[in-house]
Amino acid sequence: MRCPRCTIPSVYLLAIVLMTRGAQSDSQADAFYPFAKCSSWENPYSSYSGYVKSFNAELLMDAKIDSEFGDHYNYVAEGTGRTVRWTEGRSKLSFSFRFGLSAAQNIDTDQSWKAHIHASRCDVSSGGAHYLQNQNGLDGGENIFEVVFDAKRSGDEIMGTGNVTREFLADYNRAASVVVHIADGTRILCCNLAPALPKLPDTWSATIEANINNFDAGSNLSYTMLRKEWYHAETNNLRIDEHSAYSRQTRMMNTVEERLITMHRNDTFPDGLCSDHPLQSRMSRFLTRGGTDHTIKSTAEMFSFEGDAPDEYHGITASHEYVRGVPCEKWTRNVTMGTKKYTYEFYFPLSSWMIRRESYHRMLWRVVVKSDEGFRGQPVLHFYDFIDMVPFIEDMEVFNPCNVYNTGKPLAGNCSCGRIGAPAPPPASWGGGGSGEEGMNAGEVAGLSIFFLIFGSSVSFIGTYVYFTQFANRVPLFPEMEMSHA
Repeated sequence: MRCPRCTIPSVYLLAIVLMTRGAQSDSQADAFYPFAKCSSWENPYSSYSGYVKSFNAELLMDAKIDSEFGDHYNYVAEGTGRTVRWTEGRSKLSFSFRFGLSAAQNIDTDQSWKAHIHASRCDVSSGGAHYLQNQNGLDGGENIFEVVFDAKRSGDEIMGTGNVTREFLADYNRAASVVVHIADGTRILCCNLAPALPKLPDTWSATIEANINNFDAGSNLSYTMLRKEWYHAETNNLRIDEHSAYSRQTRMMNTVEERLITMHRNDTFPDGLCSDHPLQSRMSRFLTRGGTDHTIKSTAEMFSFEGDAPDEYHGITASHEYVRGVPCEKWTRNVTMGTKKYTYEFYFPLSSWMIRRESYHRMLWRVVVKSDEGFRGQPVLHFYDFIDMVPFIEDMEVFNPCNVYNTGKPLAGNCSCGRIGAPAPPPASWGGGGSGEEGMNAGEVAGLSIFFLIFGSSVSFIGTYVYFTQFANRVPLFPEMEMSHA
């Protein structure tokens, strides 16, 4: 069924928004980021009957997400696939705890205590054996995470804190728990590590297949749509391509220049129609989060939007739940927008899954959006699969409208060549042809119709969030909500 105005909805954009951490600056180059955190603790394993007041532990890594192609290798299969090259980097274990003792108990704090990362959860052999980076290596030294520290006593409370850094990137799927030992080696505290939801960089490109299940009464207009996206926060450029068997639509935006370019190619405009317009002020404020510098913020900053509760880690998918044949880890996040509640499911491949040219922290594989009652009053069930998502853009010419269709002839419309705000000469293949203004004049009515179609799709994509967070008591500016169709 032809669906000329099927659009990927705003709830999808929010899924990406909720995950992006922002581009790293030079000052952040040596920063550590959490890859696994304590999710629960147990205490004690010994005769001590104390109680835990707090136990926080994190496994952090300095895996860099940047735009240099050569820095993005994780596991790379070479030749027969038996050789694996690991990304260079550092890992850090950091922890702190407080627990209490009964009045009749005593504990030795005169000698040093130890803390380690272990390879099993707390409920399996009290954490089992130590985590070994090289599983065939020694159980000690630089091959394990060991912190030697002095515990402190204040009244009936015992407190401790410490950290250690190792010159490798740990496999956070095998790092299962953090165990604290008192001076005689007794295990007295344990907390389970759960992998933290991976973050997305602010420079990336991906092909996205959206499968939208429509539950509108009396309608059978569920559909699949393909979309290609490029996002480059440093230069404030965003490009979105949507296409089906019938047409192809492209939108480019730049918030510094406050411009929106819309492009369309069909039988009426075989070489393409390109329209350059002011970026509507409300959309500009949305993309910059109201910033006065007019730069695209990281999407997390742009929305300042958090889930209703901490992310929940669900572990590794069963074989019958593999995503496109790949074993993944699953996280969920509950989000309230206005009066509507949504659940987002995020799927990332296991860190041991070998993907050529993959960044260490893994790229997003699938997002599922669910709601019993969405903005339009109907259930929501959307699936977004990310194909070849990479944290870089290989050629910035993707933001040049004159290179989009490459028919060898000028575009109809009023666009200039080059990226928005950085004009460039037209391609040599265009020769000395006209400016394209005649095509614009001859098809003015059709062109304006196309513009409003594409622009309407764009603002419906993000406008719902604006309405429900800033204009909840007014008539919505963009009524298409989760999806729109003719």
